[in-house]
Amino acid sequence: MHGLSDPELCELDDFLGDESIESTSMDLAMLDGYLAAIAIGPGLIPPSAWLPWVWDHVDGRAEPVFDNSHANRVLSLLMRHYNAVVEAFNTDPAGFEPMYMRGADYGAAEWSDGFLCGFQFDERAWSLLAVGQPTWFAPFMRLGTEDGIAITDKQGDAARWIGAIVPSLVEIAAYWKSRRAMPGHAPMRAMPIVRATPKVGRNDPCPCGSGKKVKKCCGGTPTAPSTLH
Repeated sequence: MHGLSDPELCELDDFLGDESIESTSMDLAMLDGYLAAIAIGPGLIPPSAWLPWVWDHVDGRAEPVFDNSHANRVLSLLMRHYNAVVEAFNTDPAGFEPMYMRGADYGAAEWSDGFLCGFQFDERAWSLLAVGQPTWFAPFMRLGTEDGIAITDKQGDAARWIGAIVPSLVEIAAYWKSRRAMPGHAPMRAMPIVRATPKVGRNDPCPCGSGKKVKKCCGGTPTAPSTLH
């Protein structure tokens, strides 16, 4: 249940940025948000279901190229991180620290995008909850969707929504924990969630024109609207 050390996080980040999957893989911030949704969601999702989307968050089809020893190492790091996220929500949800709190290399927008990506395994259940409790979902919609990003960028209130993420996670985690064993609600049309696309590679030049890589520029600044690529 021990979380990854900083060197181990760098090791995992380097692999996710490997040229064989860099254009489709999640980065660490997105991965962390994705695993949080899986950890606190309406039902248990086996690794065999969620793992392909780590390599390819668009279609779940791309696969990394690595030998057996490397594969074992990477999978070990992924599972340790997943278990640490699960343990955090089981023991102290309010104390959970999303990846973007670790430093400027990790973006809250990418984290929110990953969280929304985790809804795909039970879109109906998640969308029903979003209809009933829209304020819980507002931070993720404002930071991780195209429309929300445009509004947040215009209003310049990214810090407000970043600060609302953990309180929303606490509410959502408590809700699903209390309801997992209960029967489903009456049918309701699911609301589609349009995630921020297209993806800008972490090693691509930043769209702001600085000449720096995205992960070292706007894509890694968690407190400014410009993070919301």
